[in-house]
Amino acid sequence: MQAREIMTESPACCTPSDDIRMVAKLMLENNCGLVPVVDDMQKITGVVTDRDIVCRVLAQNRDCGSAHVQDCMTTGKLWTVKSNASVDEVIEKMEEGQVRRIPVVDDGGKVLGIISTADIALELDEPDEIAEVFEEISEPTHIPHA
Repeated sequence: MQAREIMTESPACCTPSDDIRMVAKLMLENNCGLVPVVDDMQKITGVVTDRDIVCRVLAQNRDCGSAHVQDCMTTGKLWTVKSNASVDEVIEKMEEGQVRRIPVVDDGGKVLGIISTADIALELDEPDEIAEVFEEISEPTHIPHA
Protein backbone atom coordinates (compact mmCIF):
# COMPACT_ATOMS: atom_id res chain seq x y z
CA MET A 1 0.00 0.00 0.00
CA GLN A 2 1.25 3.48 -0.86
CA ALA A 3 0.98 6.85 0.86
CA ARG A 4 -1.46 8.17 -1.76
CA GLU A 5 -3.94 5.46 -0.76
CA ILE A 6 -4.21 6.51 2.88
CA MET A 7 -3.51 10.26 2.79
CA THR A 8 -6.06 13.01 3.24
CA GLU A 9 -5.95 14.73 -0.14
CA SER A 10 -5.75 18.47 -0.79
CA PRO A 11 -5.19 19.60 2.80
CA ALA A 12 -5.77 23.17 3.87
CA CYS A 13 -2.55 25.16 3.47
CA CYS A 14 -1.40 28.61 4.52
CA THR A 15 1.40 31.08 3.80
CA PRO A 16 3.97 32.57 6.18
CA SER A 17 2.16 35.93 6.15
CA ASP A 18 -1.24 34.50 7.09
CA ASP A 19 -2.83 35.49 10.39
CA ILE A 20 -2.53 32.90 13.20
CA ARG A 21 -6.24 33.16 14.04
CA MET A 22 -7.11 32.33 10.43
CA VAL A 23 -4.90 29.23 10.63
CA ALA A 24 -6.49 28.20 13.92
CA LYS A 25 -9.90 28.48 12.22
CA LEU A 26 -8.59 26.34 9.34
CA MET A 27 -7.56 23.70 11.88
CA LEU A 28 -11.00 23.80 13.48
CA GLU A 29 -12.89 23.68 10.16
CA ASN A 30 -10.72 20.86 8.79
CA ASN A 31 -10.42 18.91 12.05
CA CYS A 32 -6.63 18.90 11.85
CA GLY A 33 -3.65 19.83 13.98
CA LEU A 34 -1.12 20.58 11.23
CA VAL A 35 -1.31 22.99 8.32
CA PRO A 36 1.45 22.98 5.69
CA VAL A 37 2.99 26.39 5.00
CA VAL A 38 3.50 26.94 1.28
CA ASP A 39 5.02 29.54 -1.03
CA ASP A 40 3.41 31.09 -4.12
CA MET A 41 4.05 27.89 -6.09
CA GLN A 42 2.35 25.74 -3.39
CA LYS A 43 5.75 24.26 -2.44
CA ILE A 44 6.09 23.39 1.24
CA THR A 45 8.32 25.75 3.23
CA GLY A 46 7.29 24.70 6.73
CA VAL A 47 4.41 23.54 8.87
CA VAL A 48 2.40 25.08 11.66
CA THR A 49 0.84 22.87 14.30
CA ASP A 50 -1.63 23.49 17.07
CA ARG A 51 1.31 22.99 19.44
CA ASP A 52 3.36 25.63 17.59
CA ILE A 53 0.57 28.14 18.12
CA VAL A 54 0.21 27.29 21.81
CA CYS A 55 3.93 27.15 22.64
CA ARG A 56 5.26 29.93 20.44
CA VAL A 57 2.39 32.42 20.59
CA LEU A 58 0.01 31.85 23.51
CA ALA A 59 2.56 30.65 26.07
CA GLN A 60 4.86 33.53 25.14
CA ASN A 61 2.07 36.06 25.76
CA ARG A 62 2.23 37.24 22.16
CA ASP A 63 -0.74 39.08 20.72
CA CYS A 64 -2.76 36.58 18.68
CA GLY A 65 -4.30 39.46 16.76
CA SER A 66 -0.97 40.50 15.30
CA ALA A 67 0.84 37.13 15.13
CA HIS A 68 1.49 35.55 11.76
CA VAL A 69 2.38 32.04 10.70
CA GLN A 70 6.02 33.03 10.17
CA ASP A 71 6.19 33.88 13.90
CA CYS A 72 5.59 30.31 15.00
CA MET A 73 5.94 27.90 12.06
CA THR A 74 8.38 25.00 12.09
CA THR A 75 11.03 25.20 9.38
CA GLY A 76 14.37 23.56 8.72
CA LYS A 77 14.27 19.78 8.55
CA LEU A 78 10.76 19.01 7.32
CA TRP A 79 9.56 15.43 7.46
CA THR A 80 7.72 14.63 4.24
CA VAL A 81 7.05 11.61 2.05
CA LYS A 82 6.29 11.13 -1.63
CA SER A 83 2.89 9.80 -2.71
CA ASN A 84 4.41 6.52 -3.91
CA ALA A 85 6.11 5.81 -0.56
CA SER A 86 5.06 2.56 1.08
CA VAL A 87 3.19 2.68 4.37
CA ASP A 88 6.31 1.17 5.97
CA GLU A 89 8.37 4.10 4.62
CA VAL A 90 5.80 6.54 6.00
CA ILE A 91 6.01 4.88 9.42
CA GLU A 92 9.82 4.97 9.32
CA LYS A 93 9.81 8.72 8.55
CA MET A 94 7.26 9.43 11.27
CA GLU A 95 9.32 7.46 13.77
CA GLU A 96 12.60 9.07 12.67
CA GLY A 97 11.17 12.59 12.91
CA GLN A 98 8.92 11.73 15.83
CA VAL A 99 6.01 13.41 14.09
CA ARG A 100 2.37 12.43 14.33
CA ARG A 101 1.42 13.96 10.98
CA ILE A 102 3.44 14.03 7.79
CA PRO A 103 2.84 15.95 4.55
CA VAL A 104 2.82 14.06 1.28
CA VAL A 105 4.55 15.99 -1.50
CA ASP A 106 5.29 15.57 -5.20
CA ASP A 107 8.80 15.65 -6.69
CA GLY A 108 8.74 19.46 -6.72
CA GLY A 109 7.70 19.77 -3.07
CA LYS A 110 4.05 20.63 -3.80
CA VAL A 111 1.72 19.46 -1.03
CA LEU A 112 -0.61 16.67 -2.14
CA GLY A 113 -1.89 15.37 1.19
CA ILE A 114 -1.34 14.63 4.87
CA ILE A 115 -1.01 11.33 6.70
CA SER A 116 -1.69 11.17 10.43
CA THR A 117 -1.03 8.43 12.95
CA ALA A 118 -4.78 7.75 12.87
CA ASP A 119 -4.51 7.00 9.14
CA ILE A 120 -1.67 4.58 9.89
CA ALA A 121 -3.57 2.92 12.75
CA LEU A 122 -6.53 2.27 10.46
CA GLU A 123 -4.25 0.40 8.04
CA LEU A 124 -2.36 -1.77 10.52
CA ASP A 125 -3.93 -5.07 11.47
CA GLU A 126 -2.13 -5.92 14.69
CA PRO A 127 -2.70 -3.95 17.93
CA ASP A 128 0.91 -4.66 18.96
CA GLU A 129 2.14 -3.17 15.67
CA ILE A 130 0.04 -0.03 16.23
CA ALA A 131 1.33 0.29 19.80
CA GLU A 132 4.93 -0.05 18.58
CA VAL A 133 4.47 2.74 16.02
CA PHE A 134 3.01 5.09 18.64
CA GLU A 135 5.77 4.19 21.09
CA GLU A 136 8.52 4.92 18.55
CA ILE A 137 6.94 8.23 17.51
CA SER A 138 6.55 9.28 21.15
CA GLU A 139 10.08 8.31 22.30
CA PRO A 140 11.86 11.36 23.77
CA THR A 141 14.59 12.77 21.55
CA HIS A 142 16.99 15.64 21.27
CA ILE A 143 16.02 16.49 17.70
CA PRO A 144 15.19 20.20 17.53
CA HIS A 145 11.68 20.82 16.22
CA ALA A 146 12.03 24.47 15.31
